[in-house]
Amino acid sequence: MKYAIGLDIGIASVGYAVLALDHEENPWGIIRLGSRIFDVAENPKDGASLALPRREARSVRRRLRRHHHRLERIKNLLINTELITKDELLHLYDGNLSDVYELRVKALDYSVTNAELTRILLHLAQRRGFKSNRKSDANDKEAGQLLEAVSANTKRMQENHYRTVGEMFYKDDLFSKYKRNKGGTYLTTVHRDMIAAEARTILEKQFALGNDICTQDFIDKYLSILLSQRQFDEGPGEPSPYAGNQIANMIGKCTFDPNEYRAAKASYSFERFNLLQKVNHLRLLLEGKSIALDNEQRKKIIALAHDKADLRYSHIRKALGLDEKVLFNTITYNDEVSVIEKKTKFNFLQAYHQIKKVLAEDMQKLTTEQLDNIGQILSTYKSDNKRTEELSALGLEKKIIDALLGINGLSKFAHLSLKALRKINPYLEEGKIYNEACAAAGYDFKAHANTQKTELLPAYKEEMDDITSPVARRAIAQSIKVINAIIREQKCSPVYINIELAREMAKGFDERTQIDKANKENQAKNERIMERIRTEFHKSNPTGMDLIKLKLWEEQDGRSPYSQKAISINRLFEPGYVDIDHIVPYSISFDDSFKNKVLVFSDENRDKGNRLPIAYLQSKFGAKTAENFMIWVQSNIKDYKKRQKLLKREITEEDINKFKERNLQDTKTISRFLYNYINDYLLFAPSDTGKKKRVTAVNGTITAYLRKRWGINKIRANGDKHHAVDAVVIACTTDKMIKDLSSFSQYHELEYTHTDKESLIVNSLTGEILKRFPYPWEDFRPELMARLSDNPADALRKLNLIFYHGTDLSTIKPIFVSRMPRHKVTGAAHKATIKSARCLNNGIVICKTSLQNLKLDKEGEIANYYAPESDTILYNALKERLRAYDNKPAKAFAEPFYKPKADGTPGPLVKKVKVYEKSTLNVAVQQNTAVADNDSMVRVDVFHVKGDGYYLVPIYIADTLKKELPNKAIVAYKPYADWPVMDDSDFIFSLYPNDLIKFEHKNGVKFAKVNKESTLNDFYSTKSDIVYFKGCNINTGAITIINHENTYVVSSLGVKRLPSLEKYQADVLGNYTKVKKEVRKPFR
Repeated sequence: MKYAIGLDIGIASVGYAVLALDHEENPWGIIRLGSRIFDVAENPKDGASLALPRREARSVRRRLRRHHHRLERIKNLLINTELITKDELLHLYDGNLSDVYELRVKALDYSVTNAELTRILLHLAQRRGFKSNRKSDANDKEAGQLLEAVSANTKRMQENHYRTVGEMFYKDDLFSKYKRNKGGTYLTTVHRDMIAAEARTILEKQFALGNDICTQDFIDKYLSILLSQRQFDEGPGEPSPYAGNQIANMIGKCTFDPNEYRAAKASYSFERFNLLQKVNHLRLLLEGKSIALDNEQRKKIIALAHDKADLRYSHIRKALGLDEKVLFNTITYNDEVSVIEKKTKFNFLQAYHQIKKVLAEDMQKLTTEQLDNIGQILSTYKSDNKRTEELSALGLEKKIIDALLGINGLSKFAHLSLKALRKINPYLEEGKIYNEACAAAGYDFKAHANTQKTELLPAYKEEMDDITSPVARRAIAQSIKVINAIIREQKCSPVYINIELAREMAKGFDERTQIDKANKENQAKNERIMERIRTEFHKSNPTGMDLIKLKLWEEQDGRSPYSQKAISINRLFEPGYVDIDHIVPYSISFDDSFKNKVLVFSDENRDKGNRLPIAYLQSKFGAKTAENFMIWVQSNIKDYKKRQKLLKREITEEDINKFKERNLQDTKTISRFLYNYINDYLLFAPSDTGKKKRVTAVNGTITAYLRKRWGINKIRANGDKHHAVDAVVIACTTDKMIKDLSSFSQYHELEYTHTDKESLIVNSLTGEILKRFPYPWEDFRPELMARLSDNPADALRKLNLIFYHGTDLSTIKPIFVSRMPRHKVTGAAHKATIKSARCLNNGIVICKTSLQNLKLDKEGEIANYYAPESDTILYNALKERLRAYDNKPAKAFAEPFYKPKADGTPGPLVKKVKVYEKSTLNVAVQQNTAVADNDSMVRVDVFHVKGDGYYLVPIYIADTLKKELPNKAIVAYKPYADWPVMDDSDFIFSLYPNDLIKFEHKNGVKFAKVNKESTLNDFYSTKSDIVYFKGCNINTGAITIINHENTYVVSSLGVKRLPSLEKYQADVLGNYTKVKKEVRKPFR
């Protein structure tokens, strides 16, 4: 059977639909539909990369390793030069020792012992100050703060005539409390050269005072180790996978020439390439006509782009001497012309102007080739040393190189090489557009003709590296899995695939958060309006149309824009009184947005037909009425976009193309990537109708409109099935559907102007008059609702649809949402907070906590405060402060808290105190003197003891590093020591998050609704169900489960006494099967 696929792709979901095609290759039935759900590939709290903790931990380990290695080399130097022996070094810090800062000052004037000098030299190596690898750090905000502190300390030394850093730290009151940075400040940061100068001064003085070891050779060797630092561009040493210049290693190959590396976006040739394309696409719009720029105008804009770093369209208008009626085709005018043109940038030579700013008149000395190489070098290398080396190879003067070192922020790379750009740019200079220039240069601009197509989509191709967003990459990877699973199941290729990517796919975390916030605010506002309609206008079940009518009535100040007559609010919801009209006819614009709608009298809507407002008014009432309308619009319609639509005089061919591009097609970068990827690599089924367009990236605007008109409600809070529904709509959004939709809209726009049968609009396939809204096929909606039901076989049996004749309806199962399991076994072995293990035998650990976390318990004592008797004055003072602020610690300790002395005067500042907490499972650290909480639980191993029940053994990341798996099973509310040891023969299976299980319960399990905004029942109970495992609580021994749609949850299901607990496995399409007994898998 020939079929098509529809995909609704979001950042955490892929809805899919497989539709059967008729002999004309139009949809006519649903083969299957469903949803694939996965976690967003980012930190859900702040949108940070999931790799960030690992990267930061690796960086800390590397820094500590290098620090330790530096100290070891210095110790070896001290031993080899006989400044100190190994034995003396081992006991260097025994006994009562002088303050090392005092020793650093003493060594400036007096002889110190070898042991004291060793302490000084090791201390300097441990606190060796800051040194940047690059000048451009001064432009970085955090680095700038650090450098400000360095500058301030340098100035303080000079003004107070301190000889060394050690002397300043020892004598200056500013450093009397702290000599190390605290709380993210850089108070004690100094430059490394200052530390090196102190080391040299001390060693030279000690040599002068008779220490023969402190020779110039010794000083040079010591300083060589002290000042050693890897360049950023070197990375770690071999054999680390991160060795070498990681940026250079990640530069891809040219789209047109696979033997050439891609050019930096900061290279002049690429920036000019971009500029020329933008100039060549620029058109001037005047009275509905689109006018191309002539050569002189193009040259003026190009020259202006080189002259002005911050070029705006207002500058271009002035340079070209354009009339105020002329508009630019590349601007969306959603405000006054002058305002929007001053805001809108035309900056495509940003790196060029950065270089020009620092070089000034020296810019003229550089050739195009040198500018290209400068952009390449500044994007590829980040350390001053490497940049200087590469820039010097270009034959640049030293002052030019020094100036260029201050440029930062250049890092991205284009899709073309410098070689390709230099071939293409001359043709762009002639005014050719991109595809023409590529063809003239001998390139296929589509670059898709020679790819090898296969029945299944490859999971990876090199161009995937162009998608740098982890969120998008996971969504694309899951989409490919869904497509391949469908093809395997259908045992043949699809005829076409329609895709729609959520608009949030192209947004960052902060943008998505803001959009979500705005959506919720808009929903709340709409609900308030609905409530007003219910109470004020006594309409018990207001519709979305009613809501829009009231919003438009208020926006228009209660008047019809077409006649300026007052619209009675008391008759607002009366049938046949007023209509909502599309300003630019929907049959042409496909724009159903609020900005394209006005509230008018019904007879005005009928008379207007499919014309623009001005054309209708001029034709019906004459120029004077049209002029009054324009004056009213200018004075009363505040929204600029709506005002522009109302004042539009004609619709050009360019307008129609823009309408289609904006409202029918999805042109997001990621959408284009997936569109090309499927087109390039997937083998489609032969088309009987000669269909050429096999992949369509559908715009969400049109599918939202179709879904609304087809009466398909979308309640996100009601589970994950809605993704499948969207996919059906997407699959049905074909060229034929768009044509029929346009015809239907045109029919109703002209409904009252038809005079003969020939003028009626007909169905593009059947020839029938389109008097009702077009559906993909007869009984489309009933069939869809049946397939969404909990018992589709029974629902379809009642419908008795032709499509299912000859089909065994018992094989049609309800949608089962597939969730991506998390089998990840990597991560941190334990949490970062280290806790004392001194009371571990009592089942508690001790740690420090901020005063803002303290709270009084029911007895009026500070909860979990450790050993209050050890300092009763401090404890009572803290308790009184909490009582004074009504047990609100945030307010109580908003101001600094000082421990009172015995005489009542303020003592030292207190920020943290010790508290205790219960600890069941933890990780021993620091030679078993302390513990840390386990990090993530990787899985739970399930055992079944005959006659006793089910037991759970938790496996943490720390356990994966051990030779043997833990065998102790959870017992509710019991310490770890009391947990029983399991026999391996009783093991039945392991559970990872999102694994599928089936349980049976004697009395039934009560599921609670997950989302409060859902319209579903608050609870439901069942004695048996197939559900997803989410996690395990080691205190209670219970598990958390959700139903497959994630609409209901059981937060604590005890498993020990369950009559049955089985593991199942769900594939990408939600087909599930029972898993036989597993073999317990170790990690080592």
